Amino acid sequence: MRLCLGLDIVPVFIPVQEPCFQAALENFNGKWQQKVWRRFHFTGYGDVCARSNAYVLARRQRSAPRIEAVARRPFPDGWQLDLQARPHGRIVFLRRTTAAGATTVLGRPFTVDPHWCHRLVRCNVDLDLHRIAFYALRRRDPMCQPLLLQADYDFPDRRFNE
Repeated sequence: MRLCLGLDIVPVFIPVQEPCFQAALENFNGKWQQKVWRRFHFTGYGDVCARSNAYVLARRQRSAPRIEAVARRPFPDGWQLDLQARPHGRIVFLRRTTAAGATTVLGRPFTVDPHWCHRLVRCNVDLDLHRIAFYALRRRDPMCQPLLLQADYDFPDRRFNE
């Protein structure tokens, strides 16, 4: 997180249990099983690793033009990570609310909206303004994300353990 913030990149954290966010990973796992696991007979662990590595390499080669088409900023010259500096910028968390419309972000519970139960929210943590803003997420209209709640948040001012 501190590395991303130090490079002016907004880190986004998604819950592991959310199936919709795991779709790309599950898709890869399904294709791997289809192309490697079900297609070959293995005599040992080394054989599985060899076939898997060959599949992953071929897949990377096929995906390279699409991946390389994305414009990337060059890494700043002379930049150095300072883990003791107070982080600045914005962090995004995607969370699901409870039956009471509450969620937990950065170890703190928040009652977001009692009418937004068991639904996804985008939590923008603004470290410079000391605020968390909770926005409703909708599959039907992903561009419409109404603000549900704003809450004060102070990032803990303590030394980072290296």
